Amino acid sequence: MNIEAVLCLLGRLCILLFFLLLWPLLLCIGEGGLGTPTAHAFMVSAAVSLGLGIALQLSFEFEQERFGFGEAFAVVTGSWVVFTALGAMPFVITGQIPGIVDACFEVLSGFTTTGASILPDPAVLDRPLLFWRAMTQWIGGMGIVALSVAILPALGAGGNFLFQAEVPGPESEKLAPRIRSTAKMLWTLYLLVTALQFVCLWAVGMTPFDSICYTFATVATGGFGTRADSVASFGPAVQWVVILFMFLAGLNFVMLLNAVKGRFKIALKNTEVRVYTAIAVLATLFCVIALRGEPGQPEGFEPLVRDASFTVVSLLTSTGFVTTNYQLWPIGLHGLLLLLMFCGACAGSTGGGAKVIRCVIAVKTGVREVLRLLRPRAVFVVKVGPRPLTDQLVFKTAGFFVIYLFSLVAFSLILMAMGHSGATSFSAVISCLSNIGPGLDGVGPSSNYAAFDGTAKLLLMFAMLLGRLEFYSILVLLVPLAWRR
Repeated sequence: MNIEAVLCLLGRLCILLFFLLLWPLLLCIGEGGLGTPTAHAFMVSAAVSLGLGIALQLSFEFEQERFGFGEAFAVVTGSWVVFTALGAMPFVITGQIPGIVDACFEVLSGFTTTGASILPDPAVLDRPLLFWRAMTQWIGGMGIVALSVAILPALGAGGNFLFQAEVPGPESEKLAPRIRSTAKMLWTLYLLVTALQFVCLWAVGMTPFDSICYTFATVATGGFGTRADSVASFGPAVQWVVILFMFLAGLNFVMLLNAVKGRFKIALKNTEVRVYTAIAVLATLFCVIALRGEPGQPEGFEPLVRDASFTVVSLLTSTGFVTTNYQLWPIGLHGLLLLLMFCGACAGSTGGGAKVIRCVIAVKTGVREVLRLLRPRAVFVVKVGPRPLTDQLVFKTAGFFVIYLFSLVAFSLILMAMGHSGATSFSAVISCLSNIGPGLDGVGPSSNYAAFDGTAKLLLMFAMLLGRLEFYSILVLLVPLAWRR
Protein backbone atom coordinates (compact mmCIF):
# COMPACT_ATOMS: atom_id res chain seq x y z
CA MET A 1 0.00 0.00 0.00
CA ASN A 2 1.39 3.39 -1.02
CA ILE A 3 0.24 5.39 2.01
CA GLU A 4 1.80 8.62 0.72
CA ALA A 5 -0.33 8.59 -2.44
CA VAL A 6 -3.46 7.87 -0.40
CA LEU A 7 -2.82 10.76 2.02
CA CYS A 8 -1.93 13.12 -0.84
CA LEU A 9 -5.25 12.43 -2.60
CA LEU A 10 -7.14 12.76 0.70
CA GLY A 11 -5.52 16.20 0.96
CA ARG A 12 -6.94 17.14 -2.45
CA LEU A 13 -10.37 15.99 -1.32
CA CYS A 14 -10.13 18.08 1.87
CA ILE A 15 -9.43 21.14 -0.29
CA LEU A 16 -12.48 20.22 -2.40
CA LEU A 17 -14.56 20.05 0.80
CA PHE A 18 -13.34 23.56 1.69
CA PHE A 19 -14.96 24.94 -1.48
CA LEU A 20 -18.15 22.96 -0.85
CA LEU A 21 -18.44 24.43 2.66
CA LEU A 22 -18.40 27.94 1.19
CA TRP A 23 -21.89 27.46 -0.31
CA PRO A 24 -23.78 27.31 3.01
CA LEU A 25 -21.50 30.13 4.20
CA LEU A 26 -22.87 32.30 1.38
CA LEU A 27 -26.37 31.56 2.67
CA CYS A 28 -25.20 32.61 6.14
CA ILE A 29 -24.25 36.00 4.71
CA GLY A 30 -27.78 36.44 3.37
CA GLU A 31 -29.39 35.19 6.60
CA GLY A 32 -27.60 37.45 9.07
CA GLY A 33 -24.03 38.11 8.07
CA LEU A 34 -20.73 36.55 9.05
CA GLY A 35 -21.18 37.42 12.70
CA THR A 36 -23.70 34.70 13.48
CA PRO A 37 -22.70 31.50 15.35
CA THR A 38 -23.68 29.42 12.31
CA ALA A 39 -21.46 31.46 9.99
CA HIS A 40 -18.61 31.13 12.48
CA ALA A 41 -19.09 27.36 12.55
CA PHE A 42 -18.85 27.10 8.77
CA MET A 43 -15.80 29.37 8.65
CA VAL A 44 -14.00 27.23 11.24
CA SER A 45 -14.98 24.02 9.43
CA ALA A 46 -13.85 25.39 6.06
CA ALA A 47 -10.56 26.60 7.55
CA VAL A 48 -9.85 23.22 9.13
CA SER A 49 -10.62 21.45 5.84
CA LEU A 50 -8.37 23.79 3.89
CA GLY A 51 -5.55 23.61 6.43
CA LEU A 52 -5.65 19.82 6.61
CA GLY A 53 -5.79 19.57 2.82
CA ILE A 54 -2.80 21.86 2.28
CA ALA A 55 -0.80 20.08 5.00
CA LEU A 56 -1.39 16.67 3.40
CA GLN A 57 -0.62 18.01 -0.08
CA LEU A 58 2.68 19.52 1.02
CA SER A 59 3.71 16.56 3.17
CA PHE A 60 3.06 13.71 0.73
CA GLU A 61 3.53 13.08 -2.97
CA PHE A 62 1.27 11.30 -5.45
CA GLU A 63 3.12 8.79 -7.61
CA GLN A 64 0.85 7.63 -10.41
CA GLU A 65 2.93 4.56 -11.27
CA ARG A 66 2.55 3.26 -7.71
CA PHE A 67 -1.21 3.81 -7.50
CA GLY A 68 -3.42 0.74 -7.96
CA PHE A 69 -6.71 -0.72 -6.82
CA GLY A 70 -5.55 -1.12 -3.21
CA GLU A 71 -4.75 2.58 -2.95
CA ALA A 72 -8.02 3.44 -4.72
CA PHE A 73 -10.06 1.47 -2.18
CA ALA A 74 -8.20 3.22 0.66
CA VAL A 75 -8.83 6.68 -0.84
CA VAL A 76 -12.51 5.98 -1.44
CA THR A 77 -13.15 4.64 2.06
CA GLY A 78 -10.94 7.30 3.69
CA SER A 79 -12.65 10.12 1.81
CA TRP A 80 -16.10 9.18 3.11
CA VAL A 81 -14.77 8.96 6.68
CA VAL A 82 -12.89 12.29 6.45
CA PHE A 83 -15.83 14.08 4.80
CA THR A 84 -18.11 12.81 7.57
CA ALA A 85 -15.83 14.02 10.36
CA LEU A 86 -15.23 17.45 8.80
CA GLY A 87 -18.80 17.81 7.52
CA ALA A 88 -20.20 17.23 11.02
CA MET A 89 -18.22 20.13 12.51
CA PRO A 90 -20.80 22.89 11.80
CA PHE A 91 -23.49 20.93 13.66
CA VAL A 92 -21.22 20.28 16.66
CA ILE A 93 -19.78 23.82 16.84
CA THR A 94 -23.23 25.45 16.75
CA GLY A 95 -24.54 22.93 19.29
CA GLN A 96 -27.63 22.27 17.17
CA ILE A 97 -26.57 18.61 17.11
CA PRO A 98 -24.31 18.61 20.16
CA GLY A 99 -23.24 14.96 20.27
CA ILE A 100 -20.31 14.03 18.03
CA VAL A 101 -21.75 10.60 17.26
CA ASP A 102 -25.19 12.09 16.51
CA ALA A 103 -23.69 14.75 14.23
CA CYS A 104 -21.54 12.21 12.38
CA PHE A 105 -24.56 9.90 12.07
CA GLU A 106 -26.61 12.68 10.47
CA VAL A 107 -23.82 13.74 8.09
CA LEU A 108 -22.81 10.21 7.05
CA SER A 109 -26.48 9.48 6.50
CA GLY A 110 -26.47 12.46 4.16
CA PHE A 111 -23.28 11.63 2.27
CA THR A 112 -24.35 7.98 1.81
CA THR A 113 -27.84 9.22 0.76
CA THR A 114 -29.39 7.07 3.48
CA GLY A 115 -31.64 9.75 4.95
CA ALA A 116 -31.80 8.15 8.41
CA SER A 117 -32.11 11.01 10.88
CA ILE A 118 -31.84 11.50 14.62
CA LEU A 119 -33.83 14.76 14.41
CA PRO A 120 -37.54 14.61 15.31
CA ASP A 121 -38.05 17.86 13.38
CA PRO A 122 -35.35 19.16 11.00
CA ALA A 123 -36.91 22.62 11.14
CA VAL A 124 -35.08 23.17 14.47
CA LEU A 125 -31.87 23.66 12.45
CA ASP A 126 -30.85 27.04 11.04
CA ARG A 127 -31.45 27.36 7.30
CA PRO A 128 -27.71 27.23 6.39
CA LEU A 129 -27.41 23.98 8.35
CA LEU A 130 -30.53 22.62 6.65
CA PHE A 131 -29.01 23.57 3.31
CA TRP A 132 -25.70 21.85 4.17
CA ARG A 133 -27.62 18.79 5.38
CA ALA A 134 -29.40 18.59 2.02
CA MET A 135 -26.20 19.35 0.12
CA THR A 136 -24.36 16.39 1.71
CA GLN A 137 -26.86 14.09 0.00
CA TRP A 138 -26.44 15.76 -3.36
CA ILE A 139 -22.65 15.46 -3.15
CA GLY A 140 -22.83 11.82 -2.10
CA GLY A 141 -25.46 10.92 -4.68
CA MET A 142 -23.10 10.90 -7.64
CA GLY A 143 -20.09 10.28 -5.42
CA ILE A 144 -17.38 12.25 -3.63
CA VAL A 145 -14.56 10.67 -5.60
CA ALA A 146 -16.49 10.86 -8.89
CA LEU A 147 -16.75 14.62 -8.32
CA SER A 148 -13.03 14.88 -7.66
CA VAL A 149 -12.22 12.86 -10.79
CA ALA A 150 -14.40 15.22 -12.82
CA ILE A 151 -13.00 18.55 -11.61
CA LEU A 152 -9.55 18.00 -10.08
CA PRO A 153 -6.33 17.71 -12.10
CA ALA A 154 -6.02 14.51 -14.13
CA LEU A 155 -4.94 11.45 -12.18
CA GLY A 156 -4.15 9.22 -15.15
CA ALA A 157 -4.86 5.55 -14.49
CA GLY A 158 -5.43 6.45 -10.84
CA GLY A 159 -8.68 8.19 -11.76
CA ASN A 160 -9.91 5.01 -13.43
CA PHE A 161 -9.17 2.96 -10.30
CA LEU A 162 -10.93 5.52 -8.09
CA PHE A 163 -14.00 5.69 -10.32
CA GLN A 164 -14.40 1.91 -10.44
CA ALA A 165 -13.94 1.63 -6.67
CA GLU A 166 -16.81 4.04 -5.91
CA VAL A 167 -19.43 3.71 -8.66
CA PRO A 168 -22.26 1.40 -7.51
CA GLY A 169 -23.19 -1.71 -9.46
CA PRO A 170 -21.52 -4.93 -10.59
CA GLU A 171 -19.73 -3.09 -13.42
CA SER A 172 -18.79 0.54 -14.12
CA GLU A 173 -19.58 1.81 -17.61
CA LYS A 174 -17.33 4.21 -19.52
CA LEU A 175 -19.01 6.74 -21.79
CA ALA A 176 -15.71 8.05 -23.16
CA PRO A 177 -12.14 6.72 -23.54
CA ARG A 178 -10.98 8.86 -20.60
CA ILE A 179 -12.58 8.21 -17.23
CA ARG A 180 -12.44 11.94 -16.43
CA SER A 181 -14.63 12.64 -19.47
CA THR A 182 -17.10 9.99 -18.29
CA ALA A 183 -17.25 11.58 -14.83
CA LYS A 184 -17.82 15.03 -16.37
CA MET A 185 -20.64 13.75 -18.57
CA LEU A 186 -22.39 12.08 -15.63
CA TRP A 187 -22.04 15.15 -13.41
CA THR A 188 -23.30 17.40 -16.21
CA LEU A 189 -26.41 15.24 -16.55
CA TYR A 190 -26.77 15.24 -12.77
CA LEU A 191 -26.69 19.05 -12.76
CA LEU A 192 -29.27 19.24 -15.55
CA VAL A 193 -31.69 16.90 -13.75
CA THR A 194 -31.16 18.91 -10.55
CA ALA A 195 -31.91 22.20 -12.31
CA LEU A 196 -34.99 20.76 -14.02
CA GLN A 197 -36.50 19.44 -10.80
CA PHE A 198 -35.78 22.70 -8.97
CA VAL A 199 -37.69 24.64 -11.63
CA CYS A 200 -40.58 22.14 -11.56
CA LEU A 201 -40.94 22.25 -7.76
CA TRP A 202 -40.75 26.04 -7.72
CA ALA A 203 -43.36 26.19 -10.48
CA VAL A 204 -45.86 24.07 -8.51
CA GLY A 205 -45.71 26.20 -5.38
CA MET A 206 -42.65 25.32 -3.30
CA THR A 207 -40.50 28.12 -1.94
CA PRO A 208 -37.05 28.42 -3.57
CA PHE A 209 -35.33 27.20 -0.38
CA ASP A 210 -37.58 24.14 -0.02
CA SER A 211 -37.28 23.52 -3.75
CA ILE A 212 -33.49 23.31 -3.69
CA CYS A 213 -33.38 21.21 -0.51
CA TYR A 214 -35.95 18.70 -1.76
CA THR A 215 -34.34 18.65 -5.18
CA PHE A 216 -30.95 17.78 -3.67
CA ALA A 217 -32.60 15.01 -1.66
CA THR A 218 -34.61 13.63 -4.59
CA VAL A 219 -32.04 13.44 -7.38
CA ALA A 220 -29.58 11.94 -4.88
CA THR A 221 -32.30 9.56 -3.58
CA GLY A 222 -31.39 10.78 -0.10
CA GLY A 223 -34.66 11.60 1.63
CA PHE A 224 -33.74 14.47 3.98
CA GLY A 225 -36.52 17.04 4.05
CA THR A 226 -37.03 20.39 5.73
CA ARG A 227 -40.22 19.33 7.52
CA ALA A 228 -40.99 16.70 10.13
CA ASP A 229 -43.62 15.06 7.90
CA SER A 230 -41.26 14.76 4.89
CA VAL A 231 -43.43 15.48 1.82
CA ALA A 232 -46.86 14.78 3.32
CA SER A 233 -47.84 18.42 3.91
CA PHE A 234 -47.14 19.47 0.31
CA GLY A 235 -49.84 19.35 -2.34
CA PRO A 236 -50.51 16.63 -4.93
CA ALA A 237 -48.63 18.50 -7.69
CA VAL A 238 -45.43 18.57 -5.60
CA GLN A 239 -45.79 14.89 -4.75
CA TRP A 240 -46.23 13.85 -8.40
CA VAL A 241 -43.14 15.86 -9.38
CA VAL A 242 -41.16 14.13 -6.64
CA ILE A 243 -42.43 10.70 -7.76
CA LEU A 244 -41.29 11.39 -11.32
CA PHE A 245 -37.81 12.55 -10.35
CA MET A 246 -37.34 9.76 -7.79
CA PHE A 247 -38.07 7.29 -10.58
CA LEU A 248 -35.62 9.05 -12.94
CA ALA A 249 -32.93 9.14 -10.24
CA GLY A 250 -33.31 5.38 -9.84
CA LEU A 251 -32.46 4.78 -13.50
CA ASN A 252 -28.97 3.98 -14.71
CA PHE A 253 -27.56 7.41 -15.59
CA VAL A 254 -25.92 5.97 -18.68
CA MET A 255 -29.36 4.92 -19.94
CA LEU A 256 -30.76 8.31 -18.93
CA LEU A 257 -27.99 10.01 -20.91
CA ASN A 258 -28.85 7.88 -23.94
CA ALA A 259 -32.47 8.98 -23.63
CA VAL A 260 -31.44 12.65 -23.36
CA LYS A 261 -29.39 12.26 -26.54
CA GLY A 262 -32.41 10.81 -28.34
CA ARG A 263 -31.29 7.18 -28.22
CA PHE A 264 -34.54 6.01 -26.68
CA LYS A 265 -34.35 2.53 -28.17
CA ILE A 266 -31.14 1.76 -26.27
CA ALA A 267 -32.80 2.72 -22.98
CA LEU A 268 -36.12 1.02 -23.74
CA LYS A 269 -34.45 -2.26 -24.76
CA ASN A 270 -32.28 -2.37 -21.66
CA THR A 271 -33.25 -5.36 -19.49
CA GLU A 272 -32.60 -3.62 -16.20
CA VAL A 273 -34.71 -0.59 -17.15
CA ARG A 274 -37.59 -2.86 -18.17
CA VAL A 275 -37.46 -4.92 -14.98
CA TYR A 276 -37.09 -1.79 -12.80
CA THR A 277 -40.15 -0.22 -14.44
CA ALA A 278 -42.15 -3.45 -14.16
CA ILE A 279 -41.34 -3.78 -10.45
CA ALA A 280 -42.47 -0.18 -9.78
CA VAL A 281 -45.73 -0.57 -11.75
CA LEU A 282 -46.67 -4.02 -10.44
CA ALA A 283 -45.84 -3.20 -6.81
CA THR A 284 -47.92 -0.01 -7.03
CA LEU A 285 -50.84 -1.92 -8.54
CA PHE A 286 -50.61 -4.57 -5.82
CA CYS A 287 -50.61 -1.89 -3.09
CA VAL A 288 -53.60 -0.08 -4.61
CA ILE A 289 -55.60 -3.32 -4.74
CA ALA A 290 -54.63 -4.29 -1.18
CA LEU A 291 -55.35 -0.83 0.25
CA ARG A 292 -58.65 -0.16 -1.49
CA GLY A 293 -61.44 -0.15 1.07
CA GLU A 294 -59.04 -0.36 4.03
CA PRO A 295 -59.94 1.93 6.96
CA GLY A 296 -57.82 5.04 7.26
CA GLN A 297 -56.90 5.15 3.57
CA PRO A 298 -57.67 8.28 1.49
CA GLU A 299 -60.97 8.43 -0.35
CA GLY A 300 -60.84 8.64 -4.10
CA PHE A 301 -58.75 6.82 -6.67
CA GLU A 302 -56.10 9.49 -7.32
CA PRO A 303 -55.00 10.01 -3.67
CA LEU A 304 -54.79 6.24 -3.18
CA VAL A 305 -52.69 5.74 -6.32
CA ARG A 306 -50.52 8.70 -5.38
CA ASP A 307 -49.79 7.39 -1.87
CA ALA A 308 -49.13 3.86 -3.15
CA SER A 309 -46.90 4.92 -6.05
CA PHE A 310 -45.04 7.44 -3.89
CA THR A 311 -44.26 4.83 -1.23
CA VAL A 312 -43.27 2.15 -3.75
CA VAL A 313 -40.99 4.41 -5.79
CA SER A 314 -39.51 6.03 -2.66
CA LEU A 315 -38.52 2.69 -1.11
CA LEU A 316 -37.50 1.02 -4.39
CA THR A 317 -35.15 3.89 -5.24
CA SER A 318 -33.99 4.13 -1.59
CA THR A 319 -35.06 7.80 -1.41
CA GLY A 320 -36.99 7.40 1.83
CA PHE A 321 -39.49 10.24 1.47
CA VAL A 322 -42.96 9.51 2.89
CA THR A 323 -46.46 10.87 2.38
CA THR A 324 -48.32 8.30 4.46
CA ASN A 325 -47.62 6.13 7.47
CA TYR A 326 -47.18 2.78 5.73
CA GLN A 327 -46.61 1.23 9.14
CA LEU A 328 -50.43 1.20 9.39
CA TRP A 329 -50.84 -0.70 6.11
CA PRO A 330 -51.89 -4.38 6.19
CA ILE A 331 -49.11 -6.57 7.53
CA GLY A 332 -48.84 -8.45 4.24
CA LEU A 333 -47.67 -5.28 2.49
CA HIS A 334 -44.78 -4.88 4.94
CA GLY A 335 -43.11 -7.91 3.37
CA LEU A 336 -43.47 -6.35 -0.07
CA LEU A 337 -41.95 -3.09 1.16
CA LEU A 338 -38.98 -4.94 2.67
CA LEU A 339 -38.41 -6.71 -0.66
CA LEU A 340 -38.43 -3.35 -2.43
CA MET A 341 -35.86 -2.04 0.07
CA PHE A 342 -33.66 -5.05 -0.58
CA CYS A 343 -33.98 -4.92 -4.38
CA GLY A 344 -33.15 -1.25 -4.84
CA ALA A 345 -32.85 0.74 -8.05
CA CYS A 346 -30.70 0.34 -11.17
CA ALA A 347 -26.93 0.02 -11.14
CA GLY A 348 -25.23 3.28 -12.07
CA SER A 349 -28.00 5.32 -10.43
CA THR A 350 -27.95 7.29 -7.19
CA GLY A 351 -30.21 4.64 -5.62
CA GLY A 352 -29.16 2.05 -3.07
CA GLY A 353 -30.10 -1.55 -2.41
CA ALA A 354 -28.78 -4.68 -4.06
CA LYS A 355 -29.62 -3.23 -7.52
CA VAL A 356 -32.10 -4.63 -10.03
CA ILE A 357 -29.41 -6.00 -12.34
CA ARG A 358 -27.93 -8.14 -9.56
CA CYS A 359 -31.38 -9.58 -8.81
CA VAL A 360 -31.81 -10.37 -12.52
CA ILE A 361 -28.40 -12.06 -12.63
CA ALA A 362 -29.21 -14.07 -9.48
CA VAL A 363 -32.52 -15.31 -10.92
CA LYS A 364 -30.95 -16.24 -14.26
CA THR A 365 -28.08 -18.01 -12.49
CA GLY A 366 -30.59 -20.03 -10.45
CA VAL A 367 -32.44 -21.02 -13.62
CA ARG A 368 -29.14 -22.07 -15.20
CA GLU A 369 -28.31 -24.34 -12.28
CA VAL A 370 -31.73 -26.02 -12.53
CA LEU A 371 -31.18 -26.63 -16.25
CA ARG A 372 -27.74 -28.06 -15.52
CA LEU A 373 -29.36 -30.70 -13.32
CA LEU A 374 -31.49 -31.76 -16.26
CA ARG A 375 -28.67 -31.58 -18.86
CA PRO A 376 -25.35 -32.02 -16.99
CA ARG A 377 -23.26 -32.04 -20.17
CA ALA A 378 -24.90 -29.06 -21.82
CA VAL A 379 -23.35 -25.57 -21.74
CA PHE A 380 -25.71 -22.89 -20.44
CA VAL A 381 -24.68 -19.23 -20.53
CA VAL A 382 -26.15 -16.54 -18.27
CA LYS A 383 -27.24 -13.66 -20.50
CA VAL A 384 -28.76 -10.29 -19.68
CA GLY A 385 -30.20 -9.01 -22.92
CA PRO A 386 -27.98 -10.01 -25.85
CA ARG A 387 -24.78 -9.98 -23.78
CA PRO A 388 -23.45 -13.17 -22.15
CA LEU A 389 -22.04 -12.64 -18.67
CA THR A 390 -18.63 -13.88 -17.59
CA ASP A 391 -18.38 -16.39 -14.77
CA GLN A 392 -16.31 -13.81 -12.89
CA LEU A 393 -19.23 -11.35 -12.87
CA VAL A 394 -21.67 -14.11 -11.84
CA PHE A 395 -19.39 -15.15 -8.94
CA LYS A 396 -18.93 -11.51 -7.91
CA THR A 397 -22.72 -11.06 -7.82
CA ALA A 398 -23.14 -14.22 -5.73
CA GLY A 399 -20.45 -12.98 -3.36
CA PHE A 400 -22.25 -9.65 -2.98
CA PHE A 401 -25.49 -11.37 -1.93
CA VAL A 402 -23.64 -13.62 0.54
CA ILE A 403 -21.95 -10.62 2.19
CA TYR A 404 -25.17 -8.58 2.15
CA LEU A 405 -27.25 -11.31 3.79
CA PHE A 406 -24.53 -12.17 6.31
CA SER A 407 -24.22 -8.50 7.29
CA LEU A 408 -28.00 -8.16 7.52
CA VAL A 409 -28.34 -11.13 9.86
CA ALA A 410 -25.26 -10.34 11.97
CA PHE A 411 -26.08 -6.64 12.50
CA SER A 412 -29.75 -7.42 13.21
CA LEU A 413 -28.78 -9.96 15.89
CA ILE A 414 -26.43 -7.44 17.50
CA LEU A 415 -29.17 -4.81 17.68
CA MET A 416 -31.61 -7.35 19.10
CA ALA A 417 -29.00 -8.27 21.71
CA MET A 418 -28.95 -4.57 22.66
CA GLY A 419 -32.67 -4.76 23.47
CA HIS A 420 -34.37 -3.59 20.28
CA SER A 421 -37.30 -5.48 18.78
CA GLY A 422 -36.80 -7.85 15.88
CA ALA A 423 -38.80 -5.71 13.45
CA THR A 424 -36.95 -2.55 14.46
CA SER A 425 -33.52 -4.22 14.27
CA PHE A 426 -34.09 -5.99 10.95
CA SER A 427 -35.68 -3.04 9.18
CA ALA A 428 -33.12 -0.55 10.56
CA VAL A 429 -30.24 -2.67 9.26
CA ILE A 430 -31.78 -3.33 5.85
CA SER A 431 -32.63 0.38 5.64
CA CYS A 432 -29.03 1.40 6.37
CA LEU A 433 -27.44 -1.30 4.19
CA SER A 434 -29.71 -0.25 1.32
CA ASN A 435 -29.32 3.49 2.14
CA ILE A 436 -33.05 4.12 2.50
CA GLY A 437 -33.71 5.84 5.84
CA PRO A 438 -37.12 4.85 7.22
CA GLY A 439 -37.92 1.25 8.08
CA LEU A 440 -40.61 -0.39 10.19
CA ASP A 441 -41.68 -0.41 13.84
CA GLY A 442 -39.29 1.77 15.90
CA VAL A 443 -37.73 3.31 12.78
CA GLY A 444 -40.94 3.59 10.80
CA PRO A 445 -42.03 6.60 8.73
CA SER A 446 -43.29 8.48 11.80
CA SER A 447 -40.18 7.71 13.90
CA ASN A 448 -36.42 8.35 13.74
CA TYR A 449 -33.12 6.88 14.93
CA ALA A 450 -32.70 8.99 18.08
CA ALA A 451 -33.68 6.08 20.36
CA PHE A 452 -30.52 4.11 19.47
CA ASP A 453 -27.55 4.55 21.79
CA GLY A 454 -24.08 5.57 20.59
CA THR A 455 -22.87 2.00 19.99
CA ALA A 456 -25.92 1.10 17.92
CA LYS A 457 -25.55 4.30 15.89
CA LEU A 458 -21.90 3.48 15.15
CA LEU A 459 -22.95 0.02 13.97
CA LEU A 460 -25.64 1.49 11.71
CA MET A 461 -23.14 4.06 10.39
CA PHE A 462 -20.85 1.20 9.43
CA ALA A 463 -23.83 -0.45 7.70
CA MET A 464 -24.52 2.77 5.76
CA LEU A 465 -20.92 2.95 4.57
CA LEU A 466 -20.85 -0.75 3.66
CA GLY A 467 -24.06 -0.36 1.66
CA ARG A 468 -23.02 2.82 -0.16
CA LEU A 469 -19.59 1.46 -1.14
CA GLU A 470 -21.08 -2.00 -1.78
CA PHE A 471 -18.92 -3.89 0.72
CA TYR A 472 -15.86 -4.67 -1.38
CA SER A 473 -14.22 -1.23 -1.16
CA ILE A 474 -14.17 -1.52 2.63
CA LEU A 475 -13.70 -5.25 3.16
CA VAL A 476 -10.71 -5.41 0.84
CA LEU A 477 -8.85 -3.14 3.27
CA LEU A 478 -9.23 -5.81 5.97
CA VAL A 479 -7.13 -8.23 3.92
CA PRO A 480 -3.39 -8.09 4.82
CA LEU A 481 -2.46 -8.43 1.14
CA ALA A 482 -3.92 -4.95 0.46
CA TRP A 483 -1.31 -3.37 2.77
CA ARG A 484 1.77 -5.08 1.37
CA ARG A 485 3.97 -3.14 -1.02
